[in-house]
Amino acid sequence: MSNPLRHYRFVPHTIEDRAYWNARRAEPRFAEFWKKIESAAAEAPPAPPLPPASDFLAATRHNDRGRLDQVWGRRATLSALAVNRLARGLDPREPDDPLLDWLWGYLTLPTWAVSAHLPGKDLPALGEYTLDLAACELAATLAEAREVLKPWMDAQSPRLADGVLHEIDRHVLTPYAEGAATWWDGRETGLNNWTGVCGGSILAACDSLAAQGHPRPQARERALKALRLFVAAAFTEHGECDEGIGYWNYGVGVACLGWSRLTREEFEAHMDLERLRAIADYPRRAHLFGETFYCANDGGLTCRADTSFVPWLACATGNAWLGGWARRAPAFSKGMLGQYLRVLEGPELPEHAADAPAATAWLADQQTAILRAPTERGELLVSLSGGDNAERHNHNDLGHFLAILGERVIVPDLGAPTYFSDFFGPNRYRYVAASSRGHNCPLIEDHEQRAGKEAAGKVLDWRPEAEIPRLALDLTAAYPPEAGLKRWTRSLERWPARAERREPARMVLTDVFLTEKPNAKIVLPIWTLEEIREHAQRPEGGGVTLELGPLYCELSPSPVAVGKSAFDPAEFHLRDWKGRTLRRVDAVYRTDARGELKVETRFFA
Repeated sequence: MSNPLRHYRFVPHTIEDRAYWNARRAEPRFAEFWKKIESAAAEAPPAPPLPPASDFLAATRHNDRGRLDQVWGRRATLSALAVNRLARGLDPREPDDPLLDWLWGYLTLPTWAVSAHLPGKDLPALGEYTLDLAACELAATLAEAREVLKPWMDAQSPRLADGVLHEIDRHVLTPYAEGAATWWDGRETGLNNWTGVCGGSILAACDSLAAQGHPRPQARERALKALRLFVAAAFTEHGECDEGIGYWNYGVGVACLGWSRLTREEFEAHMDLERLRAIADYPRRAHLFGETFYCANDGGLTCRADTSFVPWLACATGNAWLGGWARRAPAFSKGMLGQYLRVLEGPELPEHAADAPAATAWLADQQTAILRAPTERGELLVSLSGGDNAERHNHNDLGHFLAILGERVIVPDLGAPTYFSDFFGPNRYRYVAASSRGHNCPLIEDHEQRAGKEAAGKVLDWRPEAEIPRLALDLTAAYPPEAGLKRWTRSLERWPARAERREPARMVLTDVFLTEKPNAKIVLPIWTLEEIREHAQRPEGGGVTLELGPLYCELSPSPVAVGKSAFDPAEFHLRDWKGRTLRRVDAVYRTDARGELKVETRFFA
């Protein structure tokens, strides 16, 4: 196309369109895609391992939702088998294609929902429905599978395609059209990625069935309304995704599966494009380097450009950065058939030189500053964030910071743990990764931060254009009353290099505490992926200097004690940092006779 950054509509090609499939199979830019599809198809067992009753009940009996989550995840094999069949065409010499049993296995499951989303996390009530992420995604996958594979289905059995249609209606479209209550599209606040995933999946299913002569207008209209609500209410005021970049990728990505089936006129009529452009621009604003993004909460630090939707979104919103991201760090989701089909429809986007990131960036709704400074060892980047402790997929993390040197993460975010059944409930903050104990946040008299909207930061000062850029936050409300904290402020400044004193650029965190009683114990932790060594040189004015791998960290004044610990990420059930060793510095301080304490933490290379 003459202008690649221009809206295009996804129209799937059926198995009978051999010219299309042969051309896509031969196109060099899809070579890696086909390699992965063929590998997944070759490794697929003859039929999917389907869950026994005990797997459903494991969610309550053993706090183990993973058994059913794995069944959900294995649907990627169903999708790979479907694409592999599309590439091969109708071949009467292959009557025993495992796709048939994989399709039948998922079609006849007692529920399409995962155990963690079932009422009471109990056995599914046979014949009833649960409109969760898994059910809605499977509806879209089966609808588009029927659309592109019906001649193959008919060759297997004249009853198969009608059975697919019946089950899509029974599990998802009929109850949704008839007004089934859902939390993810029935309110204006507290929405998250579920609204995009479920609404986008249902819209994709409806438009697929309409193309096959089976329109579902009521479900379609409700899905469009849900997606409008997703854009309006599932992100912050300025379009930030406080769930984290991984959940931006998930929610926006599956919403695009539905949007991409609309004509340009329908899309523009149903969506607030200016608002969507702000949401689409969030990855650029949160980008740190390479595949690493600023992240709070459960979303994780790393993300690649999912080519099932990022090229489409770049074209639909005119966002050149997204197009460049899709060229630099392409990936594709392993799950829904529609995601695979859309990978093959994406245009070959033009080269786009990555814009040099700003030395000072600001995410206003998350109260997050990202500051950068050049050093002899590469760029030093430090972020500081406030926000509140009632965010989507929340972690209790007011005052948390990251430190990165030369694209090497030194002070990380731990990310999210593997999801257990009780993680989304009262036990959430017993998991280290979600609690303030798993962040670079103080312990005040052994009290960690509390959850809730009241635990919110206040921006005291934000001067991005000053010679010494500065963010200052009042984070007192993060702690419960029993901590005895009267005031805590944390600021981040970028101090320029001073050649005359041979001082490199420094990032300086300043903590100021006031406690109700004197001699209160305050522990300042720093999580790191590096070896921790105490450096012989003392900072000016007293204190200690630590080496965190290639990064120096000065603590001034000297702590009462410095504790050092090492952990295996598996100990905290972390998804990230496998094979690495996590370490933590615990700098122990005491407030003075007036209950006051001021500490500077200076990072430099």
